[in-house]
Amino acid sequence: MTDNVSPSPIEDQWEFLSSHGFSARFAGTWVEGSDPESAAHILRADPASRLDCDFETAMQWYDPYSSEEIVWVGVHAPEWLHIISLSGVGIAPGPLSADGRRLFYLEYDDGEGGVHGLSYWRDGKSRGQYGRNSNTLGELEVLFNRHNVDATAAQDDESELNSYLHLLGHVTGRFIDQDWLMSPRTLYRIPDDAWSW
Repeated sequence: MTDNVSPSPIEDQWEFLSSHGFSARFAGTWVEGSDPESAAHILRADPASRLDCDFETAMQWYDPYSSEEIVWVGVHAPEWLHIISLSGVGIAPGPLSADGRRLFYLEYDDGEGGVHGLSYWRDGKSRGQYGRNSNTLGELEVLFNRHNVDATAAQDDESELNSYLHLLGHVTGRFIDQDWLMSPRTLYRIPDDAWSW
């Protein structure tokens, strides 16, 4: 699939996110798809917990160090969805990336080592991981080169996060901005036993 043509981004993507309440922790997933309800089903979210809401309402559930898994799911760009983990440890990327779907996962945790790097998944398997402290670039290397994003130049968490967010904007065709943040999405709770076997 060809990447979309990208609009001009807000230069400091991370500053924009952190200024809207994500300075302690941000866990975001970008995955190919157009049906948020289907993604919620794959995540085994509780359909009875569904709440269509705006950003301000969703952030009432922001509790980054809670064990309760709360996600806010919605359309990011044509053929791309975005999932913000507002609470809990983060989602399992494997099932969401099945059937050829590309998925990117980015996590920042101020209390647990800062940036956890950028993960790339496709067909239920990890295809690359990059971070300042460790990396197995895999297929990510092609994307970094194609979009002229030099993550190796990052000297701190902020510049590292910005390099990843700029890459994701190029790949998906949409950067983070006010319209993106204020677009309504759907809140779900993922039950504690959703992935128990």
